[in-house]
Amino acid sequence: MPPTSPGLAEEHVLPDEAATTAECIAFLKTVSARRHPAGVVRRFNQARHSGCVEGEFTVLDALPGDCRVGLFAEPRTYRAWIRFANASSTSDREKDVRGMSIKLRGVAGEDLTPGATDHDFVLNSHPTMPVAGTREFLALLQAMEAGGLRRLAYFVSHPGAARWGLAARRHHSCHLDIPYWSSTPYSFGPGRAVKYIVRPVSSRTSSLPDPLTDGYLRDALAARLADDEAAFDFMIQRQTDGRAMPIEDASVEWRERDSPPVAVARLRIPRQRLDAADREQACEQVAFNPWHCLADHRPLGNMNRARREIYRAMAEFRLNASSGTR
Repeated sequence: MPPTSPGLAEEHVLPDEAATTAECIAFLKTVSARRHPAGVVRRFNQARHSGCVEGEFTVLDALPGDCRVGLFAEPRTYRAWIRFANASSTSDREKDVRGMSIKLRGVAGEDLTPGATDHDFVLNSHPTMPVAGTREFLALLQAMEAGGLRRLAYFVSHPGAARWGLAARRHHSCHLDIPYWSSTPYSFGPGRAVKYIVRPVSSRTSSLPDPLTDGYLRDALAARLADDEAAFDFMIQRQTDGRAMPIEDASVEWRERDSPPVAVARLRIPRQRLDAADREQACEQVAFNPWHCLADHRPLGNMNRARREIYRAMAEFRLNASSGTR
């Protein structure tokens, strides 16, 4: 008999997940301490931000009944704090993946992180991750950190990750011009799973400067918001096939022709100055965790299960190390 197709929102926990997560945390702490032997310890990923902005996240009115779940159960506007960043590069002149992290304030309900009242979304400018799960991601990070022949050998033996890098790393014109994806799945009430997509509403785009500068993305973000507001549609993409749209393999794209995204909220970013007082410090200190969320939107899959411990441990490590208690 053919193997049974995975059910919708169905997870499969690997026996070595806890050990892999602990190994990943140890690696990240070691590398972070080596990179920042004194002073502020920056994020391992998305360390260099282009700016943090204030916004409003409004759940749409008149959503269909199957969309009125958890955070989206009723129309409401939340204060939002949005951080835009590069994935790994230290200069905007390098091609890279871009990140968009959203923190909603004052969200009532059962949060999966005790005591939290924020709801966080962590997104990237590519619909998939370069590898399937945490064990594979750790091997990629180790090869990248080693550099040289080990890095080359990794990509020769992992052509899928190499193709991902060529497709995902780009020179983007402005953080406000591009869509973002959660890349990993989340529950949407019992027995249902979705991925998140955030798409700009305006067709306006910035021009790439010639030549490119180290900070052109921050300059473009500041210029756009000094002149006009920006808006994004916040969308869900439902899992409709447990095999073609897997929960446990973050390297597989959920195709939009199989499940068209549905807008459930509007993210509005009003005109503002990026150099407002204390904003730089707040942007550096803010911590995002996809497990800061309502129970109806629990993160799913191997990558997300590892993130719960990794994000918590690394936020604590950065705080303690930066205050001199590492």
